[in-house]
Amino acid sequence: MSEDTIWWKRPRLLAAIACVLIGLVIMVGGPVLRGTLTPTAPTPAADLGSASLDVPEDPVPSVVAGSPAPVELIVYVSGAVAAPDVYRLPEGARVKDAVLAAGGLCDDAASEDVNLAAPLSDAEHVHIPHIGESPLAVTLSTPADQPASGGLINLNQANTTDLEELPGIGQAIAERIVAYRTQQGPFQSVEDLQNVTGIGAKLFAKISPLVTVGP
Repeated sequence: MSEDTIWWKRPRLLAAIACVLIGLVIMVGGPVLRGTLTPTAPTPAADLGSASLDVPEDPVPSVVAGSPAPVELIVYVSGAVAAPDVYRLPEGARVKDAVLAAGGLCDDAASEDVNLAAPLSDAEHVHIPHIGESPLAVTLSTPADQPASGGLINLNQANTTDLEELPGIGQAIAERIVAYRTQQGPFQSVEDLQNVTGIGAKLFAKISPLVTVGP
C-alpha cells in the first residue's frame, strides 16, 4: 500500500475530519448545553399568586369569644315629661338622654332646675319638676326599689305628686288613686291598688314593693 493511500498519515485530512466532527457536536449538543447553562429568569412579582400577598381592603375584625355585652342603665323618669316610665339607656348616658327617652319636657316643665348634662347611674330616679312645684331633687340617685323620700309611699297619705314618683304612674293614674281613696275610704291593703282603673297586673307588680298602707 502506498503512502498516498494511508489517510490517517495525512494531517490536513485529519484536521478537516476533526472540524467536521466538532461542528456536528456543536450542532447537536449546543441547544442542550445552552438550555442547561442559561439561568432561569426570575418570575415577575406580578405573575405570582396574589392570594398570599394581598391584604384585604376591609378586614373583618375578629370577635373575641366571651366578650362582655354592652352595659345598660335602667333609669326611672318622672315628673314633667311626656311619658314618665322606666327606660333602658346605654352606659354613659346623661339626664338629657333620659328626658328624650321619656318623650321630652312638657310645656310646664321647670327646665331651669334641670341639669341636662348630669351623668346617669343605674337604678337612678330622674324627676323633672313642674313649674311652681316645690323642687325635690331634679336627679335623685336612689335605688329603683326605694322612693326618693327614703321609705315606702303611704297610699293613704300620698298626694298626686308623691304618687308620680312611682314607676309607670303618671298624673292621670295618680289622680285616680287619690279619687279611689276619697270615694272608697283608706286602702286596706296594697292589693287594693288593683281596683284602680289603669293599674293592671304588670304595673301592680312594678309598684307594689314601693308602697304601703297606713293610717
